[in-house]
Amino acid sequence: MSVSETTTGNGGAGAGIIDVHAHCFTSKNLAADVARQLARLRERGITHVAVAGMVNDRCDAKQIWGLVPDWVENRGDGLFDEAHDLLEHARLSKGAIVPLLDTRYLWGDVSGALGRYLRQGFRGIKGIYLPDSGNDLGVKGVPDTFGITVAEYRKREWEIFSFAEANDLPVLYHIDARRYGDTMAALLADFPRVRVNFPHFGIGRKAFSPFLDRYPNLFTDFSGLLPHMRENRASYRDFILQYQDRVCFGSDAILYEVEGSAHYLDALHDLGLSEEVLHKVCVENPHRLMGSALRSA
Repeated sequence: MSVSETTTGNGGAGAGIIDVHAHCFTSKNLAADVARQLARLRERGITHVAVAGMVNDRCDAKQIWGLVPDWVENRGDGLFDEAHDLLEHARLSKGAIVPLLDTRYLWGDVSGALGRYLRQGFRGIKGIYLPDSGNDLGVKGVPDTFGITVAEYRKREWEIFSFAEANDLPVLYHIDARRYGDTMAALLADFPRVRVNFPHFGIGRKAFSPFLDRYPNLFTDFSGLLPHMRENRASYRDFILQYQDRVCFGSDAILYEVEGSAHYLDALHDLGLSEEVLHKVCVENPHRLMGSALRSA
């Protein structure tokens, strides 16, 4: 019996598989197509998808594209102010979409802005650590984009984590453990109670593993790693087995192609993991990460 068969049809929020990592870039005008894809995912047992949407009230197109990878095909708002579209997709999905607020363009009164978006319907936070142009995405750093110092930028990130802690919000936070391990360590030391997902296995499994060993509220996902999972099955199987209580199902899918989440489910099954481990990765760990965000959705 597959994990899909063991986790669907049991009733209640999150009865099935939860994809903890996807992105918007999708206009509400595409809602009908998104709904069809979500229905096909439900047939595979994927009942919830956490989708990050960006908000922008200060940046022009040139500034914006400096913080977005050039491979992204944007089918949503031209200036990446996605809040309205994503919340509408979430409403129409009847809880299948859990909206996360992407904070890369956020500035000014951080807690006030986050509180306002939370009241509008966002259920968690998406962050990304971009202090310089040496990041793994090859995009411009936030300090250069905003004309601020790295110290000011780090202060903003700490305010975001502080808000998440105060409001019991899950955080999806892209950060490279190889290059920014000191920042990762500082965030976890200051906010050990925040349930945070550092995705993509921390960008580097060797550098990231010690953090998983030390911090019980730290999670990760294998989004973006599909080719590596297929090419190095034994290695990825061993890593997931070692951290079976921390790894979550995540795809990095874009909402207009959200059905692609199922490809990650296929790759996960191909690793030959037990049903017990699959259930942890697909259901139990995502539930612990998302917490009240999933229940409220």
